[in-house]
Amino acid sequence: MILSDPDNIPILTPSALLAYRRANGQLPDFPPPHTVIFAPQQSLANYVLRKYSVKQVKGFLGEFYLFRRANGRIALSTNFGIGSPVIGGLTDEFAALGVQQFILIGMAGALQPELTTGSLVISTSAIRGEGVSQHYLPPKRTIDSSPALVQSISHILARQNQPHRPGVTWTTDAPFRELRKDALELQQQGVLAVEMEAAAMLAVARANERAGLAMFAIADQLYGGEWRMASDLHPAQKGLSILFEAAIEMLI
Repeated sequence: MILSDPDNIPILTPSALLAYRRANGQLPDFPPPHTVIFAPQQSLANYVLRKYSVKQVKGFLGEFYLFRRANGRIALSTNFGIGSPVIGGLTDEFAALGVQQFILIGMAGALQPELTTGSLVISTSAIRGEGVSQHYLPPKRTIDSSPALVQSISHILARQNQPHRPGVTWTTDAPFRELRKDALELQQQGVLAVEMEAAAMLAVARANERAGLAMFAIADQLYGGEWRMASDLHPAQKGLSILFEAAIEMLI
């Protein structure tokens, strides 16, 4: 977002924060990756770190790794917690670093009965039910993933014979305030799932003129206005790894 009024200029900027860390020896100089993959779930991070050779870079919240196979052009950001404020702040920092593209791979709750634990959802757009996006973009109900990235990842998953559903997701800051009336209304509207990060990441990426994509493996169900959690989350964790491998194929 372009802010022309001096009084509307942020006091603290991501660029100033990165410069402070570098000046104090907290952040090394290194060529920025082209793409950052966000992995809020530790199970996905464990899978990735077991399988791929990476180099860790200190200086960011959580853990940040560069993939050797991609010569540092792809990075993994993980172990930073969950929710829109943290992923929004990291997206802003990474954009200031020089990152051009952001991919979120996380878990979500199904709002449609045909989506079961482990089902794959590609967020074509996210309902802005959180607060972060309001600080970055003018008011609007949804924010879109990059259509080109949606098309590319969907093509790869189809070629791999991996069933998946593109569609709208609902981002919220308050998982314990997902009201029954709202869930039922969104279910009727065809919204696929509820999650906690997509709208923020996509909005901050858009505000910085960067591309973004959010995709999810279903972990629990909220359709019909009732919450159901699977006793076995292995299908959801496998779904995360399927989405990650598809993303790597798309990027390399």
